[in-house]
Amino acid sequence: MINAIIYSDVAVLDRLLHADLVFVNQMGMVLTKQEDLASHLSGDLNITAVSVSDQRIKFFGDTAVVTVSKFIQGSYLGEAFESNVMFTRVWKKFDQEWLVIAASSVPHQ
Repeated sequence: MINAIIYSDVAVLDRLLHADLVFVNQMGMVLTKQEDLASHLSGDLNITAVSVSDQRIKFFGDTAVVTVSKFIQGSYLGEAFESNVMFTRVWKKFDQEWLVIAASSVPHQ
């Protein structure tokens, strides 16, 4: 998933995100799958580097909760940014395929 985000590989992201995804971003906005993919499609978001730390995975039958800390560098609408963000993603298995059904991100130190 990280490579798909860095390279804005919308085809891979589209395949990994459930059609009814609920994503609460670090600004408190609730986004749909289409809204989450829009910045990748438009080219508004350009991720240049991601480093991952403190990843944890908990399984609950056909559901997994993943938390991970990421340091992200890039630009949005031409403005450079660096950010430490803690992500939570909820993955659910549908017919042998794992899809993200919910996600959230918060600023992290």
